[in-house]
Amino acid sequence: MATYFALTIDPLHIGAGGYRLGRVDNTIVRDPSTDLPKVPGSSLSGVCRNYAIYGLEGDEKEKAIACAENPDEKERGNCGQCLICHIFGFANPDKKKGNQIGRVKFFDGHIIAFPVRSMIGPVWVSTAEVLNSLGIKAPTPSQEELLLNFAPVNGHLNLGWLYFKARQDKFSLPEVITTSQYGRLINERLVLCPSWLFAEVVNSNLEVRTSVCIDFKTGAAKPHALFTYEAIPRATLIGFDIVIDENRCNESMTRDKIEGILKNSLRYLEQLGMGGMNTRGFGRIKVLNL
Repeated sequence: MATYFALTIDPLHIGAGGYRLGRVDNTIVRDPSTDLPKVPGSSLSGVCRNYAIYGLEGDEKEKAIACAENPDEKERGNCGQCLICHIFGFANPDKKKGNQIGRVKFFDGHIIAFPVRSMIGPVWVSTAEVLNSLGIKAPTPSQEELLLNFAPVNGHLNLGWLYFKARQDKFSLPEVITTSQYGRLINERLVLCPSWLFAEVVNSNLEVRTSVCIDFKTGAAKPHALFTYEAIPRATLIGFDIVIDENRCNESMTRDKIEGILKNSLRYLEQLGMGGMNTRGFGRIKVLNL
């Protein structure tokens, strides 16, 4: 299993679908147990499957494109013959052609460090539990304080509209993150908050945008067409796991070959992005440890 860490270059909107009563019309996907925004593994799998085609060459690329553009809807993306189908799986309605699960498994991406404005500029908020899950021993703050990787101002720090006592302590993000320029900056301004507070801090500081539909004839806004949507803000650090099933690898489909294609597809996230609102400046993320 490989853990990848990514930084959102733009706001990221992975919609929950439909509308619900609340402060925004279009909400993003959340973990039902913590109410924290997440990046579903299905979303990561879908974009990686699509972008993996771009990194192929020769006959392999031609076969993958033919599969993706098959005029027969039933077989489109499910030919079962191309390299993409063998890596990511396929489900052909024709039982004679069979089905196959992918050799690559994607798991949900979760927030590692979340950017929040403060009186000393932006800081990134995390919890001891999050760092512990990454194999880093981190101190646990009390219920009424924050732990900082830097000296606090007057012994206090605000996270948006919340104001807390703060003290300096020693902790760090994993080395695989801090070797990058972005990772070092986040680590220098990292703040640990109590676990019960993390969801409140994140959900109170999500980016919310307002849009309106334009009337083609008049070029003006359509009446009653105003809507709002939320997004994970830029500069959020996210971690997600990807597993390559080595038991199903063979001489023609080695682990190294699959990993190379997978990493090439992840690189395209920095230019082409993922999720919704791509044409409105959303979606790009940079994977830090490729």
